[in-house]
Amino acid sequence: MSSMNRRSFITKTSLGAGASLGLPVLSSFTASPKEPWQCVHNTNTMQTTISLTGLPAPVTVLQIADTHISCDNESDREYEQYSARMNRAFLQPKHYKTGESTTTVECFIDMMQLAKQEKVDLIALVGDIVNYPSATAVEFVRSAVESAGIPHIYTAGNHDWHYEGMKGSSDALRKEWCEKRLKPLYTGSNLFYSSDIVGGINMVTIDNSTYQVNEEQLAFFRDQIKRSEPVALFVHIPLYMSSMRMCCGHPGWGAASDKNHETERRERWSAAGNQPSTAAFVKEVMAAKKLTGVFAGHWHQYYSISQRRVNQHLALPGFNGQYRMIRFQPLI
Repeated sequence: MSSMNRRSFITKTSLGAGASLGLPVLSSFTASPKEPWQCVHNTNTMQTTISLTGLPAPVTVLQIADTHISCDNESDREYEQYSARMNRAFLQPKHYKTGESTTTVECFIDMMQLAKQEKVDLIALVGDIVNYPSATAVEFVRSAVESAGIPHIYTAGNHDWHYEGMKGSSDALRKEWCEKRLKPLYTGSNLFYSSDIVGGINMVTIDNSTYQVNEEQLAFFRDQIKRSEPVALFVHIPLYMSSMRMCCGHPGWGAASDKNHETERRERWSAAGNQPSTAAFVKEVMAAKKLTGVFAGHWHQYYSISQRRVNQHLALPGFNGQYRMIRFQPLI
C-alpha cells in the first residue's frame, strides 16, 4: 500500500475516551493523489502529529485547556459571593503522571517549563484557564506565560468570564469581564476572534464559550478560510459532529437540554435553540478546505473524531497537568 493511500489511526490507551464513546478508531484524512494539498493526522491522548503539504518547516504548538486556576487574595474578596463554589473546585487534583496531590498553579508552571524544554513555537490557551475572572488568577497566568518567553494565543471558556449568580445575559457578562479582567491574556485587538500566522499556518481562535457563534465571528472565519495559509482552528467548546453529546452547534442545544443553569447560576440557554450563525459556522468549518484541524477542550477528557475530512481533537484537562502537543510537519 502506498504512503499516499495509507490510513492512520489513533492509539487506544486507558485514557482514551474515543472507544468508550463508540469511537474505537479515528481515521485521519489523506487526500487523493489528484488533490494538491494533503493533511494526515496521527494522534493519541496527548500528542497529535499533522503532516501537511507545502509546510516549509515543523511547527509545534502546546495546547492547554481547562486548567481552572484559582489563587485569590484579599483583592478578590468583594466577588466572593459569586466565586465561592468554583473557588472550591480543583483544589488538590492528583497529578496525571505521579498520582500525587498537586495544585493547578503548580501544574501550569510545569507546563510553561515543558513549553520551554520542547522549544514550542506557540502556546494555545483554549479556555477555562481560570475558574472565574479573578484579578489575581489572571495576573498569575499572564506573568507565567510572559516568563516563558513564547508567543501565545488565548480564547475564553465558559468559566473564565463567569461569576456565578451575577445578573445579566451571558453575552453581556462575557463582554464585560473579558474586557475588564481577561484582556491581559489576549494578544490581539479583538477579544472574540483572532488570527496569527505561525510558521506558515494560520492559527485562528473563535470564542464560542456561550455555545454560540455570532455573525461577526462567522464573517471573520469566512475571511480566514479564503486565505492561502492552512488554518488551525482553536475553540473552547467542541464543534458538533454526528454522534457527539452536547457541544457547539448540537441540534438539541437549547432551554430544554440545559441541565446546569441552576447549579452554575446563569441564564438558561435560549428556548429558540441555536442562532442561525452558529449552525452556519459549524457547517462551514466542516466544509472548509485547507483546515488542518479543530482543537478544543471543555469536556475534560480525550476525544478525537473525524467527519467530512475534518479532524477534531479535545485536550485532556490541564488542572492535573495534562495538555496536547500538536506537531505540524512537512508531508514528505
